[in-house]
Amino acid sequence: MAKLGSEIPLHNYPNDKQTSTIASSSATTTSKATITSVTKNFLNLEKSTPLTTIDSNNSNANLDIHFNPNGKYLLQRLIINLVIESIVSLIIYYNYPTLTSIHYFLGPTLLGSSTAALAQSINQYIKKKYSLNKIFKFMVWGLLNGYFTVLWIDVLFFRIDSNLSRIIVDQFIGAPIFQLIFNVLNSLWDTGELSANTRAAFIKSLKYSYCFWPIFSICSFVFIPKSVLFPANCLANLLWNVILSKLA
Repeated sequence: MAKLGSEIPLHNYPNDKQTSTIASSSATTTSKATITSVTKNFLNLEKSTPLTTIDSNNSNANLDIHFNPNGKYLLQRLIINLVIESIVSLIIYYNYPTLTSIHYFLGPTLLGSSTAALAQSINQYIKKKYSLNKIFKFMVWGLLNGYFTVLWIDVLFFRIDSNLSRIIVDQFIGAPIFQLIFNVLNSLWDTGELSANTRAAFIKSLKYSYCFWPIFSICSFVFIPKSVLFPANCLANLLWNVILSKLA
């Protein structure tokens, strides 16, 4: 008679070694499956999920504002600055004789400061970059430039007789001095020291200036009355800054 337990087994029970091997294999398979699943999910997340949620119903025109929420605000600030500085400059210009009658340097310093700030704001609007520090820096520079430019104009008119001599002195002595002062102050304001970059910036700026300012110098001493020479100089500075912003 056959033995049921030995000759016709209902199950094959593994020994201890086989059990350990099977468990290890099962754990490894489970671990690999888990890692693969996590990796796939991570890759899918990386490919399909943006860092900022985007509403698919929004048009593409709003994407820049969506990704850069400050862009619209900064543009508004630039426009507000342009409007305020333009109004202030016009008010100072129309009251220029009154201001100069109160104090000889009051009109030039105020007009120089406001138009320098306006020139910088125009530059920033063209480049779509906003910097209050630069606007304030140009206000200070415009104030100093207004004061010393009026003194320089007086020297040219009272010490030099001919217009040709005034033009030559203005361009070969005045232009380099004023450009050097600006580059020195600009470097000290931004970095607190003078460097090789200051010298390079001075030479480059002076080269650019000789493409524009000699023409203005000829027109100013030949055609423009002395009483409005400084306001005309401020207007020329505005135009020159627009040209520089386009070149840059």
